[in-house]
Amino acid sequence: MTPITFNPIGVLKSDQVEPYQASRQPDGLSQEAVITLNNGQNFEQALTDLGGCTHLWIIYAFHKNENWKPLVQTPRSNRKIGVFATRAPYRPNPIGMSLVKLEKVEGLNIYIGPNDILNGTPILDIKPFHPESDVAEDAHIEWLESSVTPKMSITFSPLASEQLEYLENQNSDLEQIKSFIYRQLEYDPTNDKKKRVEFNQSYWILAYRTWRIDFIVQDDTVAILGIRTGYSDEDLASAEDQYQDKAIHRLFVKSFQ
Repeated sequence: MTPITFNPIGVLKSDQVEPYQASRQPDGLSQEAVITLNNGQNFEQALTDLGGCTHLWIIYAFHKNENWKPLVQTPRSNRKIGVFATRAPYRPNPIGMSLVKLEKVEGLNIYIGPNDILNGTPILDIKPFHPESDVAEDAHIEWLESSVTPKMSITFSPLASEQLEYLENQNSDLEQIKSFIYRQLEYDPTNDKKKRVEFNQSYWILAYRTWRIDFIVQDDTVAILGIRTGYSDEDLASAEDQYQDKAIHRLFVKSFQ
């Protein structure tokens, strides 16, 4: 077949930069974002009446995926699923679609609610959610309904809660640690083939950038014990700072040692 070429109409800006930061579906854990459409394309007229829509379908390109997989491992299944039966990004044509809430339209800027789209994503099209036709009351996904991976409850110790609040107040880049914990540990929390976790004698460790989250699993609950630096004392004493984050680590260690 003849190849089809798409030209992005704009780009999305958000705090979800890396794939591991993105929500698996739009949820309350993700943050708002803004889509800025290109100038000089007469998109001002195309946006007429969009402000009267409450929800939108965003069509976009998975710009960080360079290959596709016929079978994918999803967070909620114990086996690989055909990619066409999932919303995974590893597709023959890297096209994604997400249903989001429209917050407001200002000029060429479209502000949307919680979403699962990465920062810098090329936007291909925008369509309104149609409340009369975009509903299938008898819809179901068999592999999802028969999943053997139950959803776990997440609890935080007083220390972990205090540490999270401290980090969120110190650095806006760390505001996503809590949502990262939920997304990584709500399903199959100890699967080291899917995520950066390892067992350390009596508890598990989840890695988030240069931070480490200690947790234990009890029945259907994941208990977060605490957060700590991933740097050794020797690392923190060194002037080398590849990730430009040692200052916050030193303050954290001083506050919680």
